[in-house]
Amino acid sequence: MTSSLLQEFRDLDRHTKDLLADLESPLKLSFATLSIAHDKCNVERLSAEHIVACLEASGVAVRRNSISRALARASDRVSVSTALDGERLYRLMTKGQREIAPLLGGGGLTVLRVDGQTPRTARSRIGELLGELKGLVRICDPYYGLRTLDCLDHIPKTCSVRFLTGRTNESGHKLKGGLKDFKKERPNIEFRLAKAPSELHDRYVLTSAQLLLVGHGLKDIGGKESFVIRIDHRLATGLINQTRVAFDERWKQGSLI
Repeated sequence: MTSSLLQEFRDLDRHTKDLLADLESPLKLSFATLSIAHDKCNVERLSAEHIVACLEASGVAVRRNSISRALARASDRVSVSTALDGERLYRLMTKGQREIAPLLGGGGLTVLRVDGQTPRTARSRIGELLGELKGLVRICDPYYGLRTLDCLDHIPKTCSVRFLTGRTNESGHKLKGGLKDFKKERPNIEFRLAKAPSELHDRYVLTSAQLLLVGHGLKDIGGKESFVIRIDHRLATGLINQTRVAFDERWKQGSLI
C-alpha cells in the first residue's frame, strides 16, 4: 500500500469522514474503504490490514479481525485473490458497490443546508468545504465584498484561484484597501471583472473534482436560508466540462481588479 493512498484518506472531506465514522458495520466500512480507494487512487485490491490502515488515517478505528470476519461473509459482493506472501486481497464487486454507494453521500451528490439564523456556523461550514479544495479553483460570484475575502482565505494556499465577479455594492475606498492587503498575503488568488457582468447569474465553485453550487454569494452566506449543492465529477462530467469552458471564455475577456 502506498503512502499516497493513506494521504488520500487523511485528506478526505469532513462530510465523508463523518459518514465513515457513522458506519457501525465492519462490512460496510470495508466496502466504503474499497470504493474510496478505487475512486481516489485507482487501487482495486486491499488486504484487511490495508483497510484498517486507511480507516485509521481517516479517523476511524476498527479491528483487523472484525474486517476479516466481515469480508469472509461478503460472498459475491467482493472478489478474493491471494498475494505472493499469502495475504488475502479484496476487490469490491458491482453488488457491493451498489450497496455502499447510497451510504457515501448518494453516489456523488451532497446537499448542505445553510441556516440563516446561525450565520457564524454557516460561514464556518462553508469554510470547511473551501478548505478541502485542491488544484485550480474557478469561482463565479456576481457580487463581491470584504466578506468574500474572508471566505476565500479558507482555500488552501497550495491552490491557484480564479475569482470572476461583476460588481460590488460596498464602499470603493474601504474595499480597495482590503483587497490590496489580501493580495499581498494571497498572491495565488486572482480577481477579474467580467466583461458583461449582467451575464453572471449563477454562483459556483469549480475544480476538476467537483462543482459547488452556492445559493447565495460568498459574502452573503448565512444572511438567510440557502443551500450548497456539491456534485462530484463522476456524476456530472459533461456539466462540469461545459461549465469550465464557459468560465474560461469569460475569464479571458475579463479585466483585472
